[in-house]
Amino acid sequence: MEAALSEARLALEAGNIPIGAAIVHDGKIVALGRNAIDVPGDDTAHAELKAIQSVALFLTKHKRQCTLYTTLEPCMMCMGAIINVGIDSLVIARPDPDIGAICLLPHAEYYNFKRGSLSVISGFMATESQALLTEYVRLTGARRHLLPNAA
Repeated sequence: MEAALSEARLALEAGNIPIGAAIVHDGKIVALGRNAIDVPGDDTAHAELKAIQSVALFLTKHKRQCTLYTTLEPCMMCMGAIINVGIDSLVIARPDPDIGAICLLPHAEYYNFKRGSLSVISGFMATESQALLTEYVRLTGARRHLLPNAA
């Protein structure tokens, strides 16, 4: 998660929502990704997708053998990619009740057919992730739903 948080810091420095991701196989980081939806501006440039795309062939050869660490709960788009590439475990720093898609998994027929289960740990280093998200909102005034206890 430290590597994912480092990527999130780099995203923040570039003017993006501070979300970072790291993919680990056999205890070694094989991919990193950081959010880039604000600068240069690509609504699909999510940290998880960037990490997955950077090692797509590796993931094809190592299905159900990798863990993805992310600083914010993945959206539906990223969850679809996580399931399709066969990520075995997902470690999330901070849940996202507004956009996160973990709660949808048990209801997704495709998920049940394709994967069946995904090991999920949530809340690991949540304080560090939240500090970055709070700084982003402070700097930009945008996406206030990312603040703790936002209504």
